[in-house]
Amino acid sequence: MQVKQASNSDKTSVLEFCQNTFSWGDYISQVWDYWILEGNLLVIHEKNEPVAICHATFYDRNMWIEGIRIHPSYRRRGFAKNLLKRCEEISQQNNCLTAQMLIETNNSNSINLAKTQNYTIKETWNFYSLEKIISTKNKVIDFALTQTRKDILLSSNFNYVDSWRWYSLNNEKINFLSKENRIIFSQNENVLSIAIYADSKHFANTVIVTILTGNDTGIRNILHEIQSISSKKNYTRIQILTKLTSLPKFSGLEKKLSFHLVEKQL
Repeated sequence: MQVKQASNSDKTSVLEFCQNTFSWGDYISQVWDYWILEGNLLVIHEKNEPVAICHATFYDRNMWIEGIRIHPSYRRRGFAKNLLKRCEEISQQNNCLTAQMLIETNNSNSINLAKTQNYTIKETWNFYSLEKIISTKNKVIDFALTQTRKDILLSSNFNYVDSWRWYSLNNEKINFLSKENRIIFSQNENVLSIAIYADSKHFANTVIVTILTGNDTGIRNILHEIQSISSKKNYTRIQILTKLTSLPKFSGLEKKLSFHLVEKQL
């Protein structure tokens, strides 16, 4: 069972077995070309046909593993395990300290596989969609990065999401995001609500918002601001991700899925 780099000649066959991965379909067709360019799009062939894939990328000494897909006729035969093993070999070659991936909370088979490979559940995240509605509400928000706010961001072990990859916040990233007005604050009732938004690099006209902390009023203010930003920047999809167990009721906000962020020390 040899794991190799995928090529564009694999694309048509792969997309055929990735059509019904989820109830709504799959996203592999939208990211395939990006992953080919980024490298480390891995494939396993059987009878000269691709039957298993995944993609790996590394940053901040972390390996991010995504898009594990196995042809239905070849599941439970060790393909996913071998893909993970190859990803970890690549991560060690690039001096990564950790490997991470997302698994839907109700995907017991994938969770069990991850546990057998010594991955542990680090965090649980919730995914929402938000309708693009022009907001006329006066929003109590600002983008000012004071030293106190920076200290909160640095001390709270927050992660933010960019193109469905999880990044730790450090001084350099905070300064960059603040300069780009990507960190939204809402201060009310002596509670600071914070969110970070990023343009998706893989999905067209999509904004990904990470809600880090806050109370109901502050989060609603942030959601109104995100809708305004989306109208100005012509986003067609708004995706919200948060570790908070729930978000306040808000028109057009719909919970979609929950995910475990799993991690392995290398």
